[in-house]
Amino acid sequence: MADQSHWEWSPEVGPRGNLREAVALFSTEDELQAAVDDLECHGFSNAAVSRPKPIPDIESELHHPVKSVQALEDDAAVPREAYVDKDSRSSGMMVMVVVPVYILLLAGAGIAAGHGLQTWQAIVLTVGLGLIGMLGGGYYALRYAHHAKERVRQELSRGGLLLWVRTGSQEQERRALEILRRHSGRDVHLHGPAIH
Repeated sequence: MADQSHWEWSPEVGPRGNLREAVALFSTEDELQAAVDDLECHGFSNAAVSRPKPIPDIESELHHPVKSVQALEDDAAVPREAYVDKDSRSSGMMVMVVVPVYILLLAGAGIAAGHGLQTWQAIVLTVGLGLIGMLGGGYYALRYAHHAKERVRQELSRGGLLLWVRTGSQEQERRALEILRRHSGRDVHLHGPAIH
């Protein structure tokens, strides 16, 4: 494994200035997810996998429109973020719904107990607040899901879903390229300083 500096980067150096990475484009989110799962099963940590930030964020930072995702593959200025899989997004959406419901149910029970409401009143109050929490949480969960789908749509309309995988040895390079191609990755290649 290369020394620690191989894994580190800063805005001054750039994410590809001192890193060796495998790069691929995917045509579907399922292919992307399958590739990431396979990478993690073969020893790549989640920290080694990254994706570009949403298209509007990239355009804002680069000060020009993004017409092709392929043009971003080897551009060190492209802002990036950790990959978030579909299961994590689903869990996040569930939390958005469950937490407000839980809090408002507790609040309803507390109000009912504190004001000595009759049983039917306590039930109506508690259930009503729970429904409000569900509607509010559901609204934000739907917005989150819409945002995620729109992001995927924007990237696919510009050529595909881009993935970077940091590698620290020639064996990892070989394995990463093989996995990316196995899951229908396109334009699969390496960039960065050669590992000797």
